[in-house]
Amino acid sequence: MTVNHTLSRLDSLPPPLELGLGARIWLIERLLGPSAAALFHTLCNELPWEQPRVQVFGRSHPVPRLVCWLGDTGITYRYSGLTHRAGGWPDSLTSLRRAVTALTGLTPNGALANLYRDGDDTMGWHRDNEPELGPAPWILSYNLGATRDFCLLRYGEHRQSHRLPLSHDSLLIMSPQVQRYYEHALPRRRRVHESRLNLTFRHIVT
Repeated sequence: MTVNHTLSRLDSLPPPLELGLGARIWLIERLLGPSAAALFHTLCNELPWEQPRVQVFGRSHPVPRLVCWLGDTGITYRYSGLTHRAGGWPDSLTSLRRAVTALTGLTPNGALANLYRDGDDTMGWHRDNEPELGPAPWILSYNLGATRDFCLLRYGEHRQSHRLPLSHDSLLIMSPQVQRYYEHALPRRRRVHESRLNLTFRHIVT
């Protein structure tokens, strides 16, 4: 799909949140409806979850969540010194992928799944700007399960600029400028005792 086609699809959505510097995000609630609960249960129990280790200041640490890379067979994604190779899409994601493509006009070929088992599982500040995502990546972040805070700050600064509670069955659409000018994170929330599953759809340049 072309960028112009994508933008024309997004024009039909409610107005986005303007972060500044051309960065925009759209939040779509209740994307799948009642079927989202069954999808949450299926993905939590059937995806091949892993907890890889990363090197931080010369020491090995497990990432504070479970992860799984999905996508077209053979598609590779590298981040934080880790390399993941996709073995194909599970049938359970067919309806969700169709809904995301119909809504946005984008056709992602990969998705990084993160399972946050409770509020102690986190994602630190980062940008989705790896070279294989190309110079202008759209990121489509779909959420299932517990509501968690999604936080943003301007790259190079230290004060959080935005906080969005992302609820069950919601889709967050991030324009390429979000990854260029902002970092995002999912901070620890110890009062949250339920699991939250997130799928960030993206297009890997091959």
